Amino acid sequence: MPKKIDVVYTWVDHENEAWQKEKEQHTKKKNFSNNVARFDSSLNELKYSLRSLDLYFSEYIHKIYLVTNHGSIPNFIDQTKADIIVINANELLKGVSFCSCTFESVLHKIPNLTEDFLYFNDDMLLTAPLSLEDLFDNTGKPIWYQESDSLLRFISRNSYLINPFNLDGHVSKARKNTFKQLGLNKKMPPPVGHSPRIFNKTYVKKLILLYPEAIDQLRKILFRSEDTFCFVDAYCYYFSHHKMLNFINKKKTLILIQSDYFSRIINKIRIFLAINFSFVCVADLRNKNVKPCPEASKYLEKTFPNPSQWENINREIQIPTP
Repeated sequence: MPKKIDVVYTWVDHENEAWQKEKEQHTKKKNFSNNVARFDSSLNELKYSLRSLDLYFSEYIHKIYLVTNHGSIPNFIDQTKADIIVINANELLKGVSFCSCTFESVLHKIPNLTEDFLYFNDDMLLTAPLSLEDLFDNTGKPIWYQESDSLLRFISRNSYLINPFNLDGHVSKARKNTFKQLGLNKKMPPPVGHSPRIFNKTYVKKLILLYPEAIDQLRKILFRSEDTFCFVDAYCYYFSHHKMLNFINKKKTLILIQSDYFSRIINKIRIFLAINFSFVCVADLRNKNVKPCPEASKYLEKTFPNPSQWENINREIQIPTP
């Protein structure tokens, strides 16, 4: 078991002008996978995620890598910190894409990345101490967590109920199609939890060698669709099937939802009912509404009020005009 590992985030700066021009150039028809609201990060989830990382995992961190569109740097990041490094996602991919699955297939190429690394989407946060013992068993085998949300587990088992309405942006269809491509000849496992995932570079390279055509196609797509090869799910399902990874139903995630309707009510109920959870994820189901959910914003600020060690607190201070 390693003593320290790198942490990798993917993050989109939706205000980056070069990125906006590229997206408009490739967007032929507005749909769930390419609408502006889904790329909006005005809740500052990444800032709060780093605060949670500082609180609950900092002793195990070697370096933090932020993989961002065109190398954009979040305005709250202290650029003097040597242990937080911004990576240009387009250069890493050697191409253009607006699909997270695509970029997830090349994260292992980050120069000097530790053999094992912990991957966060920018909207994933810790709410309890996380140790390396939570990520590796006593034999060194990696541990991944199943989805704990009962509604999402139900939808995954009965995706035909939502497929006609595309309420999840093709996620359920894509996951099922990905599992078929793996050819494992068994019942599809539960969905992967909305929580950080521990990756191993050797494992990643093995998966790429096993499914070269699927990976090659994945790295060429622009937007997610039902035919997208879901890299994270494929990694988990393949290595779990071959007993090289423990896929367990142990830790819980509180999922907050941003949607076009009823977000405040839904999140109030979810926060009230949630108990004994170790992670938080802000799931974005918006199509038109670009405004962040006030209830989610209030929860994040209340739960993580203190700046992290990677935060430029001077940028948070408003100096009054004389």
